[in-house]
Amino acid sequence: MKTPHRHRNITATRLLLDAYQFVRAQACVAKRFGRQFHPSREYIEIDITYKCNLKCINCNRSCTQAPSDLEMPVADVAMFISQSVAKGIAWKRIRMLGGEPTLHSRIFDIVDLLINYRKRYNPSVNLVMGTNFFGDHVHRVLEKLPDAITLKSTLKRSRVNLFKPFNVAPVDTRFNRFSDYTCGCRIIKTCGLGLTPSGYYMCAVAGGIDRIFGYHLGRKALPDDADTLSDQMSAFCRLCGHFGFQWPTRRAKRSETWRLAYRRLKNSEPHSVKDASPPYDPF
Repeated sequence: MKTPHRHRNITATRLLLDAYQFVRAQACVAKRFGRQFHPSREYIEIDITYKCNLKCINCNRSCTQAPSDLEMPVADVAMFISQSVAKGIAWKRIRMLGGEPTLHSRIFDIVDLLINYRKRYNPSVNLVMGTNFFGDHVHRVLEKLPDAITLKSTLKRSRVNLFKPFNVAPVDTRFNRFSDYTCGCRIIKTCGLGLTPSGYYMCAVAGGIDRIFGYHLGRKALPDDADTLSDQMSAFCRLCGHFGFQWPTRRAKRSETWRLAYRRLKNSEPHSVKDASPPYDPF
């Protein structure tokens, strides 16, 4: 098996960047200097499944908090490739994520599509799979992956890990009362666009949030350059613990907004933007 690239969720550098990001996202600062981040056309992350064999506390795809067997149809990946070619977008990196992507029932079909895309249209693209490297099944799949796929490992051995408190919604804290949520965060730049079973988002984390809150703001086609996706940022960044600055933790933390959202989802109650107004009205 290839030696994976190790990924660390929390570093001193990232915490410093988060602190600066918080300052830049204050409404008065953003008005003076403009938004710090804009949707990427260089990188994209594809959440191909929300299945997970580990279910970490504070999972930013809600795989623990709201388990799901939802998978992205292979046809959606094929459509993404077709639209990328038609729009002339030469991605620098395409990353397969989840959940745990090796649990997708047709993972090798997806891998084959992406490798064929690289051979025919974009030989310089970096194809990456993010994996937790946990369990026998995951290892069996990883051993069969072609060398064309770069592995990015979070190498978890238990569900208790040091994460930012994803389920503490900034809108629930006084700390963020002057924030401009349309500024987004560095995930938009460093990770890129997100393609999820719910559509395209400014980041894949937003697609995972939309799965829970049901705003249905995912774009059904690859967004044009003119689409700033600001409606998505306004709706989802106020709910996302990655926005601004929060201390990392190993304990499960949920603010009232998230507790209510998970309760509604569990009880299959209908949810809409109107239901959540005023603090959640993305417009």
